[in-house]
Amino acid sequence: MDIEHYKMNRNYGLKLIKDKVTGKKIGHAGLVPQIVEEEHYIEVGYWIEENYWGKGYASEVALALIDHGLNELKLPKIIALIQNENIASEKVAIKNGLKKEKEILLNEKIVSIYTT
Repeated sequence: MDIEHYKMNRNYGLKLIKDKVTGKKIGHAGLVPQIVEEEHYIEVGYWIEENYWGKGYASEVALALIDHGLNELKLPKIIALIQNENIASEKVAIKNGLKKEKEILLNEKIVSIYTT
């Protein structure tokens, strides 16, 4: 994460995710500026500690970030960059209304771009 993202807009960058009940830090998520194929985008990104997978945290945080980006920040579009073998993240993207736009080669890996 580049400090410049925070300087660009305090709404950008990764933030901690905490369990609502225990307050334990379980991951991070945020709206992250990306350059893909020489185009500038804002990506919804998240990482959840493995012990908390399958409990809805990724879906909940991704939906909140997408809603915030589109409705509060008035972003025209939000993307998710998902490696093809990451079936769980594909399900999160689809559940939150993102559509697969295309596949690209990014950092020597095949990645799907999902968009709002």
